[in-house]
Amino acid sequence: MRAVGLAGVLTLSAALLAGCGSGKVLDERPVPARTGPAIPVAPVQNPLPLDFFRANPCGVLDQPEVAALIADPPDKVKAERYSVGYDRACKWDQFRAGSLTVGIPRAATGSLEERVDQHKRDPSKFSRWRELSISGLPAVEQVENPAVFEYNGSTLEACTVEVGATDTELLEFRYSQVSDGKSEYWGDDRCAAALKAAEFVIGNLRGR
Repeated sequence: MRAVGLAGVLTLSAALLAGCGSGKVLDERPVPARTGPAIPVAPVQNPLPLDFFRANPCGVLDQPEVAALIADPPDKVKAERYSVGYDRACKWDQFRAGSLTVGIPRAATGSLEERVDQHKRDPSKFSRWRELSISGLPAVEQVENPAVFEYNGSTLEACTVEVGATDTELLEFRYSQVSDGKSEYWGDDRCAAALKAAEFVIGNLRGR
């Protein structure tokens, strides 16, 4: 039988380990979302088409993206349509990792311009507020005050990114976790996860 050198043994061992695998779908950590400086919230220069989102809100993220945002492997992440406070929305959830809701808020929420005006009138409502841009669209990253709230008996912390999809419509990305929860790749950096979700979804909607 032909002898196998050390390099061959290491290669074979690596292949066997990959075959056994942990079930993860990503080979490396996702990079943070690329954001830019604040830009005018109106008029929106390159409006985001929302027809596909309205028809299939849970179809805007694929499994590798769910893995990148919440838990890898993503097979235990539950996805379902969500309606509380939204015209259309989907919620991806794994209790100890995190919960992401992406949705078009109901009309009463107003436009991004109105949200910025609201902050100017009452900045105390937010413990964290940052105006920025993502994928060429105006956006706001914010954490409501208080940052911790109760939901179904659990203490949750959340960060929300609101993107001006059009002059009159928002696309909202809310990433929440139980206080001691951590996602696979973002830990407890909820705002970084919300921004990455926005980057994924905007790219997917523009690619259709």
